[in-house]
Amino acid sequence: MDTLIGHADGGIVGRIRELLPGLPEAQRTTAELVLDDPAAAARMTIVDLAEACGVSTGSVTRFCRTLSLPGYAALRLALASDTGRSERETWQDNIGRDISESEGIGEVAAAISAGVRRAVGETLARVGLTAVEDAATSIAGARRVEVCGAGGSGSMAAEFQQRVYRIGVPAWWSADTQVALTGAALLGPGDVLLALSHSGRTREVTDLAAEAASRGATTVAVVGDRTSPLARRVDTVLATTVTDDGPAGHTILSRHAQMAVLDLLYIAVAQRTYGQSTEAMAATSEAVRPYKQDR
Repeated sequence: MDTLIGHADGGIVGRIRELLPGLPEAQRTTAELVLDDPAAAARMTIVDLAEACGVSTGSVTRFCRTLSLPGYAALRLALASDTGRSERETWQDNIGRDISESEGIGEVAAAISAGVRRAVGETLARVGLTAVEDAATSIAGARRVEVCGAGGSGSMAAEFQQRVYRIGVPAWWSADTQVALTGAALLGPGDVLLALSHSGRTREVTDLAAEAASRGATTVAVVGDRTSPLARRVDTVLATTVTDDGPAGHTILSRHAQMAVLDLLYIAVAQRTYGQSTEAMAATSEAVRPYKQDR
């Protein structure tokens, strides 16, 4: 068992993958089937596995001993453990450590509420208000503003573009990267590109920021990592603060943190264009009024 324990980080699946190239043919066949679907293999009896691989049960037993396991029962337990660990890691990466799969809906609601309060509070406390003011001043006076983001950040970018567009800011957003690159290429001094990315490592967004910067435009990023490629390529960084162990940190909490920064930025822009903004708000509200039902 010492060999297996020495590879605890990769588990039994990692150990099998490591030994695969040097295994005898019959054992390699067994290894490949196990690697193809470890969870299914963990549910098989030794006879089922041998038949599926076209080998003898003795060959399966020798395969277990090659892995420093005493027998097939130990292999099944190790595979089950690996499968459970993989499922837990996948769940924790996407949902978070605060919420389990058996949590009641009340506990889920409480965890999300606490996570959102923490993410928004910490973000607004640490974002850097001078940076927000600088970004708002640049956007308020820009000839043209391009807003960009991908995935969930793209949805936030589209919403912000619509909000500032409604108060008279000449802003554009596109879900098509080539169209967005065209817009970035048309920017120049006095224009602004606002980029959104939680990781700061989305290639399309980083390329858009680089293109805008090469044209002399002012570049601003709402980003979760100040050391990321995107943060290093822009003039102004508006950093969000989201802990990875919160509920769905990369989705739910990052969205709320971004929203808090964008709300702050939007109001700061509206303040700097007060006359224009109030006239535009009134005009746009009147334009859509016929489409709203009377109470």
